[in-house]
Amino acid sequence: MPRSFLRALPPLLALLTASPGAAETPSHSSSPDLNVPSGQALQALEQRILGRGCEPQLLGDASRRFSEAQLLCAAHLSFLLVQLSLDGGAPPETPRRVKALLDNALTKGRAPFLSDGAALVEKHHLPHSVLYRGYVLLMLAGMERASLADAASTALFDALAARLVEALSKQLLLPSFGKSVWPCDSAPAAAGLLLHGRLRGNAESLAMGERLTARLVELAALPSGFPTKMNAKGRLVEPTPRGTTLAWTGAFLAMGSHSSAATFTTALVKGYCDRPGGELLPFAACREWPRGVNGRQDAASGPLLHGGYSVGASALAIAATRLSPEHRAWHQDLLNAAREMGIRPMLEKPHMHPLETALYWWGANARPW
Repeated sequence: MPRSFLRALPPLLALLTASPGAAETPSHSSSPDLNVPSGQALQALEQRILGRGCEPQLLGDASRRFSEAQLLCAAHLSFLLVQLSLDGGAPPETPRRVKALLDNALTKGRAPFLSDGAALVEKHHLPHSVLYRGYVLLMLAGMERASLADAASTALFDALAARLVEALSKQLLLPSFGKSVWPCDSAPAAAGLLLHGRLRGNAESLAMGERLTARLVELAALPSGFPTKMNAKGRLVEPTPRGTTLAWTGAFLAMGSHSSAATFTTALVKGYCDRPGGELLPFAACREWPRGVNGRQDAASGPLLHGGYSVGASALAIAATRLSPEHRAWHQDLLNAAREMGIRPMLEKPHMHPLETALYWWGANARPW
């Protein structure tokens, strides 16, 4: 394989074999299909998330801080369990596991968001952050969709959706941290409200989910493209679009079964994703920044390699392209690249990189709810 192609592959894939202690740690996976975790792998991942927790960093590198890692670990493992259940392959103890993961999100997962305030929702003090509330709403939607809910979770589902509708009626794009607005972070909330509207027959939630989605589509239609960051007054702070934000938004809107997901996933594939080895080699990678933009790396992108290919864009593109029927070939090529670069060591030891493993398995099994 050409060296130039190897240099251009996403850093997530290139770094998969760099897990510290891999030689001494026994394998937790015996599944012949890398995309479907074995029972042992799920147990190891669950124990790490609910026990020691997910460190607030990417790829084991303390210099790459990612404060919301614990919430994403719990949520994406919950999403995976729901997806496997809906596909007829519910792992053992799924009801217990999703409830434990929800409890983790409602407690430990709150930590990085609490400084911006919280409010009581069905006996839980929940941060105001639209990112946090959207994630929890989606976890509750998954439980409802897969018939894993109980009276308490359904009551929280209804109450949280009502609070989001109330907040969004006053300000359609809400902050994730502080007073800053990342439009992509509204995508989980939009999907959660759409699902609440359908699953619970709630017209207000459905209407607000549609309204919020329409606003995201309006922003994507700006001459500069889908903005990365805005202020509380709606002014653009970081107008340049990014691969991670497009993949993120496309994936979550598709989980909510909204046709507008195609707006974001199509823009991602056309403007950010390549087959670096050419059409003869079935491998794909996605960049963080538009062609011609020499952007920085940060907590969202992860490390950037030659050509600007990033952890965030390539990893999230696995989910976005799987959820997009017209981009399934790209999905397969992203998975091919992961296999070629040796993803197996990370998946065999999911406790070593729980965030990256949970995101990969979620993306490899993503489906509309």
